[in-house]
Amino acid sequence: MRILIVDDEPNMVKSLGDYFALEGLDSSKAGSVDEALRLIGEESFDAVVSDLKMPGKSGMVLLENLRDEGLRLPLIMMSAHGEVRDAVAAMKQGAFDYLVKPFDPEELVLRVRKAVDERRSRARLEAGMRLQGPQGGLVGESVSMVALRKLIQKAAPSPTTILVTGESGTGKEVAARAIHEGSGREGAFVAVNIGALAENLLESELFGHEKGAYTGADSRRTGLFEAAQGGTLFLDEIGELPLHLQVKLLRAIQEKKIQRLGSTASIPVDVRLVAATNRELETEVREGRFREDLYYRINVIRIHLPPLREREGDRGLLAGWFFAKLTRELGRRLEGISPEALELIESHPFPGNVRELGNIIERAVILAEGPYLEARDFQFGPALASAQGREEEGPRSLAEVEKRAIRAALVRNRFHREKTAQELGITRRTLLNKIKEYDIEVPGD
Repeated sequence: MRILIVDDEPNMVKSLGDYFALEGLDSSKAGSVDEALRLIGEESFDAVVSDLKMPGKSGMVLLENLRDEGLRLPLIMMSAHGEVRDAVAAMKQGAFDYLVKPFDPEELVLRVRKAVDERRSRARLEAGMRLQGPQGGLVGESVSMVALRKLIQKAAPSPTTILVTGESGTGKEVAARAIHEGSGREGAFVAVNIGALAENLLESELFGHEKGAYTGADSRRTGLFEAAQGGTLFLDEIGELPLHLQVKLLRAIQEKKIQRLGSTASIPVDVRLVAATNRELETEVREGRFREDLYYRINVIRIHLPPLREREGDRGLLAGWFFAKLTRELGRRLEGISPEALELIESHPFPGNVRELGNIIERAVILAEGPYLEARDFQFGPALASAQGREEEGPRSLAEVEKRAIRAALVRNRFHREKTAQELGITRRTLLNKIKEYDIEVPGD
């Protein structure tokens, strides 16, 4: 992270530069607006910290130049007490924030990091809004998602059976569709959720049945294997498959033939099988609920979808992709997502993963009354309460209780430190110390 410090007072520039260095931030220094503009043209910076009043050109001139050049570089103004009105005016003109001298340098570092994080989140959001195609849960530039897409690209053209794993809502069917699209197979992509079907219907659904095979079977019916002929059959929640059907599935994979229920004739099938589960199949095998031989047959190539909470930087991209997709589909002419709403998205734990994010944005797009999705348009309640409930099981110490109370208050107050401190009955300084002491993750820190 590189910061440009602009101030005509050498002592101020040096002290801020030294403090930034202690906090692991790289900085460059400019003694005037002209020097700052020259450096910005030559080098890359993540944020600018500028004095408001300087001899010659002021911080407002710097702000105007950045705006006129289309540079969306966050600028934080430093002002004296008598300049607060001008500092507020600067914010109305596009400055990110301001601080009144003298100020705590730790507070400046917090605001600089918040400014940079917000800028990066905004950039990811807008990049997501420009994405084309049905990528869905595969949108993302985190290390894990880049590796995932490469693995899918390599595995897709082969006929090999693939096991897709991951928590509920991570996009396992999206991954399966991507595998099919990259396979070159001309047949259909057929998906079935094993857990959603009654056990007595499963065999007929998968393999089909002949007329009279059972009471109510008034005509012949082809199953999903035949429907996927020449294509891909996606078996979601394969861990739910009863043992007696696991035997029949294993035979179908090995022999590339099936038998309809009520028939002894074998039907050749050319089907690429992709299975998915959110269960630990290794545990299911050890406990006798899943056949070991079938496990090894479907687990030739494993593709694991990471939970959204582990995908650093992907929430903004996904939010932008969902926003663009849903506004088109729902016919809503909206301009974007507000900074406050985006901050909520970046800080929410999303136990429901990508599916939860999509549902939350869909609701907001439908209910939004203004041109932007605002924080009030998002309903995080049940999922967030669930996540907090898991965190609150069995606190081990008084410090742990205090940490959880502070974290919960921050969430309730949208991570606004002053409001959080007021609710907790402590000073802002005490709150900042506690956040640092307990290593509480706060957007912008």
